[in-house]
Amino acid sequence: MEYVKFSSAIEIASYDSAGTVPTVAETDAMVILESDVLATSVISAPANTQATLMVDFTVGSLTNVLIKFYGSYLQRPGSGDWFSETIETNSSGVLTITPINITMTGTTKAMWHFPIGACKAYKITVQGTGTATGSSIKLYLGMRNN
Repeated sequence: MEYVKFSSAIEIASYDSAGTVPTVAETDAMVILESDVLATSVISAPANTQATLMVDFTVGSLTNVLIKFYGSYLQRPGSGDWFSETIETNSSGVLTITPINITMTGTTKAMWHFPIGACKAYKITVQGTGTATGSSIKLYLGMRNN
């Protein structure tokens, strides 16, 4: 897991699976904390309203990879203090809220733009399904203020 620290010159954070996508459990790839928690940070989750995640994924022998998103109202959340990022659908007046999971089933380079909202901390996790031989994933995260 990489705790994201942004410098004034580089406002992109990254994660590299080091050649093999984790498959045993959901693995924290990036944790973004508020700037007063990490003194070297100039960009923090609450100072930004938008983010772009760029994904460079090689499937190898995997069936797929799941990328999940979590936020917290705490500056330094514990393991039980994270909330799933969700998507809402409305069918005949019934609102359904479902956790967002990006699932990739083939080698690809893709990006996704998303709002950060009022979170004081944010994290992104990865988990592969199947055999990890020949797999890799690199994540790049850029944040900005509207």
